[in-house]
Amino acid sequence: MKLTLMTWCHFYRSVLRHWRTVGLALLALTGSAVVLAAGPFPGGPIKLIVPYPPGGATDTIGRQLAIEASKHLGVQVVVENKPGAAGNLGVVATIAAAADGYTVVLAGSNNVAADPVQEKMPFVPQRDLIPVAPVVSIPYVVVANPSFAPNTIRELIAAAKQAPGKINFASSGTGAPPHLASELILALAGVDIRHIPYKGAVPAFTDVVGGQVQFMTGDVNSAMPFLQSGRLKAIASTGAVRLDLLPQVPTVAESGLPGYEAEGWFGIFASAKTPPEVVALLARGFEKAAQEADFKKRMAVLGGRVMAMGRPEFERYIASETAKRSNLIKTNKILLDN
Repeated sequence: MKLTLMTWCHFYRSVLRHWRTVGLALLALTGSAVVLAAGPFPGGPIKLIVPYPPGGATDTIGRQLAIEASKHLGVQVVVENKPGAAGNLGVVATIAAAADGYTVVLAGSNNVAADPVQEKMPFVPQRDLIPVAPVVSIPYVVVANPSFAPNTIRELIAAAKQAPGKINFASSGTGAPPHLASELILALAGVDIRHIPYKGAVPAFTDVVGGQVQFMTGDVNSAMPFLQSGRLKAIASTGAVRLDLLPQVPTVAESGLPGYEAEGWFGIFASAKTPPEVVALLARGFEKAAQEADFKKRMAVLGGRVMAMGRPEFERYIASETAKRSNLIKTNKILLDN
C-alpha cells in the first residue's frame, strides 16, 4: 500500500511538471506569435496597396517586396494598385479598411512626412497611420537640356545669380519630393529660379528634353533613357553618396552645397488602430523581405538603397523628414496644390 501511494505521488508530481512545462511553452508561444480572438495571425492573404498605377517604379517596388514578404509571413501578400491624388487615395483606403493587419500600404515620403493642415491632406499621418517597416530610399538626379550652359551645380548657381528669375526648372508637381529637392537647392544657394509645375514626370521630362524648360530634378529610373541617349545631361545627384548607376556624377553636396541631401523613400504603413502585436509581426516579415538579396538587386536597378533601420529609428526618421519638409515649404512660401 505504501508503494502504491508513493507511486501515485510520483505520478501526480510528474503530471504537474508536465503541464507546467506545457503552460510555459504556451506562454512562450503566445509571446512570439500573434493569437487573436479570430485565430492566429496571419490566417489568410495580406493586401499590399500600391497607391500608384501598374508598371511604374513604385509598382515594381511593391510587387518585388510582396514576393519576398510572402515567404517570411507564411501567407500570400497580394498587390492592389489604387492610384490617385499623388498616392493619397491608396493611403485613405488603408485607413478605411479594417485595422486587423490584413491591409497595408506602400506609402511614400510625400504621403507620410507631411503637414496635413498645410498640405490640405484628407488624413493626418501621425494620427491615422502607424509605421510598420522602412523599405527603400531613392535619390534623385538633377538633369538639364544639353544646350543649357551650366554643367555643374556651381555653374547653375552662378548663372542664376547673374540672371535672377530668368532660368526655369520643371517638376512633376508642386510639393512632390523632386520639386522640394530642387527648392532646397535654391534655398541653400539663395537664388531665384522660376518653377514650372507639370502633372506628372513624363510631361516634365518631355519639356526639358524639348528645351522649353532648362532643368529639373527627377527619379533616376525615368531619367536614364534620356541620359543614355544624350537627350539630357546629368548635373548632380541628390543623395548623400553618388549613385551606383551614375558614379561619375557628383552629389549636390560635393558641388558646392555641403550638407545637402534629398531623397524620396517608401515604407510599409498600417492603420493606427492595428493591434501592436500584429504590427510587430508584420514588421518582422517586411523587414526581412527588404533585406533579401534579390530585392536589393532589383532596388539597385532603380537607383535605390534598402533602408537598414528598425521601427523606432524609422519613426524618428519620419519625424525629422516631416519637420524638414514643413520648414522648407513655410520658409520658401511654397503654395501646394494637392
